Amino acid sequence: MEDISQQIEELKLEIEMLRNDMKKTQPHRHCLNCGISVPPDKNFCSQKCEDEWNRMVKRKKQSTYIWLIFFVILMLILLLTSWGA
Repeated sequence: MEDISQQIEELKLEIEMLRNDMKKTQPHRHCLNCGISVPPDKNFCSQKCEDEWNRMVKRKKQSTYIWLIFFVILMLILLLTSWGA
């Protein structure tokens, strides 16, 4: 029983140390592209990361538009072929 009490006390001390460490942590964000810690008023750690992020967003938008156009064309083809039957 004494061993468990000692372990509990050690864990309480460890928790208190972790709480103190958390209080010392400065407010921050993480770069949207690479995840590196950045000041709270910034979204990216560098211009390179921002450029990469913007390229990725542009590619995703283009891909979405292409799939949307493909879907609309497919629906039109299905509609026209079933309408004529």
